[in-house]
Amino acid sequence: MADSSAPAGPASLWTALSDTQREIVLALLRYGRLLRPEIMRIVGISPGSVTRLTTPLVEAGLLTTHTLQVADTGRPQSPLEVRADAESVVGVGLSTNLLTAVLTDLRLGLLATVRRPLTGHSPAEIVTELAAALTDLAGAAADAPPPSCLGISLGGTARDGRTVDEAVFYGWHRVPLADFVEARLGVPTIIGNDLTALTLREAWFGVGREHGRFSLLTVGAGVGHGLVVDGQVVTNADAEMGLLGMVPVPDGARPASAAAAMDCLTNEAIERTWVQRGHDWLAAADVVELATAGDGDAVSLCASYARRLGRLLGMAAAFTLPEVVVVAGERAAIATLFEDEVQQGIAAVRRASATPLDVVVREHDRPEWATGAAALALRARVLGQL
Repeated sequence: MADSSAPAGPASLWTALSDTQREIVLALLRYGRLLRPEIMRIVGISPGSVTRLTTPLVEAGLLTTHTLQVADTGRPQSPLEVRADAESVVGVGLSTNLLTAVLTDLRLGLLATVRRPLTGHSPAEIVTELAAALTDLAGAAADAPPPSCLGISLGGTARDGRTVDEAVFYGWHRVPLADFVEARLGVPTIIGNDLTALTLREAWFGVGREHGRFSLLTVGAGVGHGLVVDGQVVTNADAEMGLLGMVPVPDGARPASAAAAMDCLTNEAIERTWVQRGHDWLAAADVVELATAGDGDAVSLCASYARRLGRLLGMAAAFTLPEVVVVAGERAAIATLFEDEVQQGIAAVRRASATPLDVVVREHDRPEWATGAAALALRARVLGQL
């Protein structure tokens, strides 16, 4: 990979695309390889338009085509897909004490991953660590083209894609992070909310390939909710504020009591409850590990957590009517370890005659969150914004 500090190349071909061409590329990113009739159906264009609009993209090296022999007709087919090695994209996920950076191709295939601990949270310190991470990525993927764009996701809001309006865990308010990064690295940059980024990644490369409508809930460091309708991430400033965390979640006890999701479905809640039960403080991950090993108190605590999680899933589904619900985040594994308890929680708030709620659990993986940031950058690139 070329020197990551070098200025970006000439104006991208992406900026010259028509709106329909952008729709075609976005469809190929979401669905992967598509035949021309499939593109016609998804985008709503004629056969002649497909050829006219895609030929320049193939010639420019942004799309590639393959000739396949179809057994039932004997006629060759030439599906299209985004050319993966045309460019590379950097995605960066920022958490409290860790910077995770990935280098991907144009289909978000992972080329390299770097993790760097954060000892400070000032914008200058973050940009310095990011510069070092890009150097590490360059060394790990020397044959990749230089990054054409960069996405950064974090637990905060960035309404214009450039300025962090607020990131509480960094103590940031109105920080023009994209400007700082571009001045240091020379790579077009977009900033976004980490939950929105993860939801976009799931829409393009996860359950979104089979389902046009789904919800994504994250539990662990915080409580978040993402929604996709008709293949599009539903987002606005409020969607990035973690409002679902304020919803009271009952515990199922008699008499019942309820606590805001942020007070019962986070790492801090697990750690606090563990101490309240008379134990020395342990990190939430360690409590879950004890539960996995069969420790009675840890099992009881995590089972209660799972029932509350099920109730929250059921309540969210009642309003969003998803085809599937994805559970992610640091404590998502509890939903797998205590699947029966999650289903009990769902059943407590859902009619028995309703369609069973399809729950998919994602193992917590920091590079996946960083890849979500790359998805934000890639989408902006295709739309001509970077």
